[in-house]
Amino acid sequence: MQSAITELKAEADEAENVTIDTTELEEDVKSAEDSLAELKEKQAEVEKAIEELLPNIRDVKSRLEETTARNEKVLEDMTVAEAKIEEYVKGHTERNAAVEKKRAKLQQITEVREKQKEVVQEATEKKDESLLKARLMTHKTKQDREKKKRAEEAQAGDGEQQTREEDTTATQLLDSELVNIEPVSTKKEPSYYKARIERAVKQIERERERRQMSERDPVVALEKFQRAKKSLDAKLIQIETIEKNVNALISDIKERKKRWKLFRAHIAFTTNITFDEMLNKKGSSGQIEFLHEDRRLKLVVQKDNTNEMSQTKDVKALSGGERSFTTLSLLLALGESLETPFRVMDEFDVFLDPVSRKIALDTMVAVAKELEHRQFIFITPQDLSSLKPDRMLKIFKLKPPERNSIGGPSQQTLDFEPPARE
Repeated sequence: MQSAITELKAEADEAENVTIDTTELEEDVKSAEDSLAELKEKQAEVEKAIEELLPNIRDVKSRLEETTARNEKVLEDMTVAEAKIEEYVKGHTERNAAVEKKRAKLQQITEVREKQKEVVQEATEKKDESLLKARLMTHKTKQDREKKKRAEEAQAGDGEQQTREEDTTATQLLDSELVNIEPVSTKKEPSYYKARIERAVKQIERERERRQMSERDPVVALEKFQRAKKSLDAKLIQIETIEKNVNALISDIKERKKRWKLFRAHIAFTTNITFDEMLNKKGSSGQIEFLHEDRRLKLVVQKDNTNEMSQTKDVKALSGGERSFTTLSLLLALGESLETPFRVMDEFDVFLDPVSRKIALDTMVAVAKELEHRQFIFITPQDLSSLKPDRMLKIFKLKPPERNSIGGPSQQTLDFEPPARE
């Protein structure tokens, strides 16, 4: 241990006697200090420049934030504008489709109207022609009867001259008196009169055979022959006139039936258009199929007029409100072709939602005001505060019924309040 301590002391003495040269190190330190001073100067200059640029930086930053906010607002407005443009384009497409649909319906209506005009014109001409023929037949029959009567009463010479003069006068007066002549109407078929003539001829033959009549005097036989021939000619003329009248009546009935079918088709067409227009007010569409042979109506309803997949032919598949609005549209469409002076609808809006009810009320009031020569009565238990009374619209509100709490509710006669005087 002592030896170790001695060695250590010897090493310490040797270390004190050693001299170290630090000149290079001092130069390095001085160089480092000079660089540090230079760097501090540059740092001070940079900090000064930064302080000088800070206001500009803040201004630029403020303007950048303002520009960013403005761009975000513009972007938001552009997004809203794009949504509106898409909605407008979609609505424009739907409106174009609706316009094309209306245009097609208008074209159909125009074609039907032109056909109706042609039918009416043709029927009028046929009616005038038939009436003229009937008047001529009636006048001819009357003239033949008068001629026959004058021939029986007239005598030779002056009588024949008088008959010819009267016939000439009657012929001249035909045009002036033709308008006042009414055709002869008959309730029996031509076959009835033919059968009567045949029976009369057979009866004459039997009577002649029974009496064994034989005319030996040629003059008497000729006179009887002439009288019989005149009578037969008169009957044949009468039969021919009746046959022509019957044929004219049959032709007129056929023409009337043809016009009736056209009129029925026109009513079905206009009812279909009105029914579809009523449903279009609610964004739907529909069609009515008139099964005339079965005396039934078949409704086809499309809930969304832009989606054909929503079409249904079963009215029971509709909801209560949709079924009520469809029924109301059908009644209004059929009412366009009816001439009843009064129309009453009771609790028509019970199952309708608020939007459908408002559309239905506005439509019914508008239709009622357009048809001034008819009176509409609408009965509803719901509120009518959205309607404003006017000269054509009157609202009568009934008092609620009195309730008997002991014996239960009892319905009594209700007194309605009279409308306020204008």
